Amino acid sequence: MNIGQVAVGIILLLVVTVGLLYIFFSRTNAVQKTGYGSLIMLALVSVLIPIFWITGGSDQAAAKVQQHNLALERGMILYTQVCTDMCYGIKDNKVVNATYNGYTIADLNKLSDNDLRRIISAGVFNPASPHQPANANAVPKSDQYGGALLSNDIDYLFELIRSDDPSYLQKNQLPAGSGFSKLPEYLQNNNPTLYDAATKAANPVDFGEPVDKTSASTVSMDIVKADPSIKGCKTETACFQFVNIKVKVGQKITWTNKDVSPHTVTAITGTDPSKVTPAPQIFDSGKTGFSNGQSFTYTVTQDAYNLNPDHTVIYYCSLHPDMLAKLTIVQ
Repeated sequence: MNIGQVAVGIILLLVVTVGLLYIFFSRTNAVQKTGYGSLIMLALVSVLIPIFWITGGSDQAAAKVQQHNLALERGMILYTQVCTDMCYGIKDNKVVNATYNGYTIADLNKLSDNDLRRIISAGVFNPASPHQPANANAVPKSDQYGGALLSNDIDYLFELIRSDDPSYLQKNQLPAGSGFSKLPEYLQNNNPTLYDAATKAANPVDFGEPVDKTSASTVSMDIVKADPSIKGCKTETACFQFVNIKVKVGQKITWTNKDVSPHTVTAITGTDPSKVTPAPQIFDSGKTGFSNGQSFTYTVTQDAYNLNPDHTVIYYCSLHPDMLAKLTIVQ
């Protein structure tokens, strides 16, 4: 409710009422009083109408804002549930690189309302996205298209996405502020694991320049207790001695575990360590890991050289996914 408008209306009503009552009681003729009485009634009604209109309009606006805020809250929670492939990151406790169905939020807000609702409802995934879903059935869609989203869910997601567009909020007389702004706090309180994953996605590992090991017949690599002096060592468990080494096809690499916990050496597909897909066909020391004092040896192959366009292989410990390192391969 607009308190200022109501206050002005009440003051105006009092002024008009007092003025008309003064005129009424200053008349002595009964006919004059009857006429002025009618005028007073009409004046009061005419003054009350805009007051009721202002009050009713203010109540309607307040209800609209309340409904919008509720939609943002539910849309945010729903977004964290249906976003099966990591489609946002968290940096400095703010959401970055947010997407929905492979489209950036900025691109979605360039669409018409009908097109945006169609993408949400029908589960249309961006064909140009570099991260296509492994299973098309995992893309969220409405129950009309065989999915789990209800009509209200479509509205919530629509409102969440539109809240990131200031012009939409201004046009619809809604309070400024993106619904995504509260997502980090929500995840911290309700899903710390997802919060950590989103933080890592927005803060990629800096592997640095590779250490050249191409002249060695056998490359020795220790797995050691976590050491912040090792560049790229972010885990609290253990680290690979070198996070990036340059090797050549045909060289042997031997990893020796000098930590108290067992570890694995497992290659992954692609160059994005936030999206871990093991590539055991390249190398994998096994699911159970090897213990303190044990080693794993691998001979660099042509397949490893060809795995990624930049001729690198990122690998990790499947028991401790924060442990990451990279091979830069030459022929």
